[in-house]
Amino acid sequence: MTTTRAPRKTRNTSSPEDQEQAILSAAGAEFTSVGVRRANMDEVAAQAGVSRSTLYRRFPNKEALLLAVADELYERGMRRLERAVVGLGPADAVVEAFAEGALMVSEDPLMRRLVLTDSEMKGITASVTALFIDMVTDRVAATLREAGATMPADDLLQAVELHVRLVISYLEVPSSDESRQQPEAVRALAAKYLAPMIW
Repeated sequence: MTTTRAPRKTRNTSSPEDQEQAILSAAGAEFTSVGVRRANMDEVAAQAGVSRSTLYRRFPNKEALLLAVADELYERGMRRLERAVVGLGPADAVVEAFAEGALMVSEDPLMRRLVLTDSEMKGITASVTALFIDMVTDRVAATLREAGATMPADDLLQAVELHVRLVISYLEVPSSDESRQQPEAVRALAAKYLAPMIW
């Protein structure tokens, strides 16, 4: 099957920061389009409008580039979750964070590819997936603490980790009943079973 590529960009003469952002954007598009294994570093350089030497100076290999893209994706996602729960108490914050997390992965093609559908990603970076779960757990637990959670720190971390793993599991193997995949059904599930775990 032939993949149609976008026209190559002209040489990027912007600042190093802008070049790096262009590289990350091009890499995200490449990972989304063809997956981790088939992603081509030369294609990323061409789409970012930078030379191969510029790309490799900043990211010496594909794994380093993947980690940078994943880190940016993580930060963007966490900011979205944090915005979704501003002003809510801990129980309501759990419901919104669970629903927003599910919506985010289903809506964002790069996140969906990296978290759910790219078998190469899972094979290459199982340890990164575990690290991702730990990072999200820590950040969400801190957000719930700010929202007023008073439970012991270790209990809070364990409960949030269960929530994070449940989001991933639900997205990897969706319910056969499509009505349960709707946002209001997801919120109702979180309110009934997950919110009581946080106090």
